[in-house]
Amino acid sequence: MGVDTEALDMIREEHEKKTRMPLGRAVFISLPFFVLTLFWQAYDYIVPLILSRHFSLGTTIYSIIMSADNVFAMIFLPLFGILSDRINSKLGRRTPLILFGTLGGVVGLFFMARIDALAVSGNIQLVPFLAALLATVFFMSLYRSPSAALVADCFIRPQRTKANAVLNLMGAFAGVLFGLAGRRLISYQGDLPVFTGCMYFVIIMMCAIMILYVIIVRENALVNEVRQQNERLGLIDEKTDSTDRSLTKLSAGERKSLWLILITVFLVYISYNGFHTHYTNYLVTRLKQPASWTGPYLVEVVLAMLMMIPAAFITTRFGRRKSCMVGSLMCAVGYFGTSLVTPEKVNTIYIWFVIAAIGFPLFGINLGPMVLELGKDIDAGRYLGYYYVAATGAQIVAPTLASLFINRWGYGVLGIFSSFFTAIAFLVLLPVRYGDVKPSLKHAIDDAIA
Repeated sequence: MGVDTEALDMIREEHEKKTRMPLGRAVFISLPFFVLTLFWQAYDYIVPLILSRHFSLGTTIYSIIMSADNVFAMIFLPLFGILSDRINSKLGRRTPLILFGTLGGVVGLFFMARIDALAVSGNIQLVPFLAALLATVFFMSLYRSPSAALVADCFIRPQRTKANAVLNLMGAFAGVLFGLAGRRLISYQGDLPVFTGCMYFVIIMMCAIMILYVIIVRENALVNEVRQQNERLGLIDEKTDSTDRSLTKLSAGERKSLWLILITVFLVYISYNGFHTHYTNYLVTRLKQPASWTGPYLVEVVLAMLMMIPAAFITTRFGRRKSCMVGSLMCAVGYFGTSLVTPEKVNTIYIWFVIAAIGFPLFGINLGPMVLELGKDIDAGRYLGYYYVAATGAQIVAPTLASLFINRWGYGVLGIFSSFFTAIAFLVLLPVRYGDVKPSLKHAIDDAIA
């Protein structure tokens, strides 16, 4: 019996309408992540300067203090992710921690700003400042896993890569906002930078964005809508059944894939963080350029941001695993190419940065959803906690590990170092058999033909 191709086209079109990602929802559920990114961009930029310029701490001491956020992340992100999985409130599972964490972060940042203003005027109170800093870091760690878990809660599985792309894009916008607006509010008192205005800007933005989130987002309603959509599309299984409250039990193959994906996360972020931690010194020492030459870096950041949505559509066509593998290879080529750049032909660095910037989103938006795909929807916070432990572990290890190679062979080895780890990530992904989205469109067409 022949198959009516026109009917199949109609089925495909109808199915695509049903599974089309609601863009507005993706933007609004990304607001907590936007707040987090805005805060951490400000924190990483101004706190080292406050500790060194206002409190006269040496490089080693303030570096140890700056590592507190990574230590908090390693300890608390999985715990808070699991906690959010178990919350059952009128506001939803994630929103209570999001609101509580934001409130605590705002109060902590306010006290940091006040104590720092006293330090600029000569009244140095280091212990209260450090207490406020640690409290702020703790509260902002409360909802990193829960905020990202909203992607799992508020979208069916085939939509999560695109939703995660929007989440990352909103984070990038937050970084751009701080770069364009927040930094302009830094003033000077003599030769001392004053960050009070900048910190108040971040506080106001955090409050305004979270008020918008509370007004617009109804977490429980969105979760119910996703459950109904799963039922309509026949996507209910042991992973998506919200009535089954038992914890995820992985098969041997799934457990192997989970470990391989987490190792991949660790490897690609060692590569990324190792390169970008030492990039400025590479630029000055190896390429003999001024530290103010930000052109290549801006090209990389902007292009990577612009590529997030196209990367999501590429993933829809070719799958998450293949997209991650192509992205890791492109980054390996881009990073390796930087080792070939010389001061005489310094502008060739743009070529290699463009290649890496196109490749990075291909795995940046997919590794998180691959981890989520392996766990039940009710365990989304727990599994994102695993993801962030791997990424944070890489952030802790990468700068020191890269410096060992640089101390031995110079800054010319930096690109080779990063290229090596992304190439290894490609090999680690080869045996991965789980974590891709299920081809629901094919099932829908098969059912229609039947």
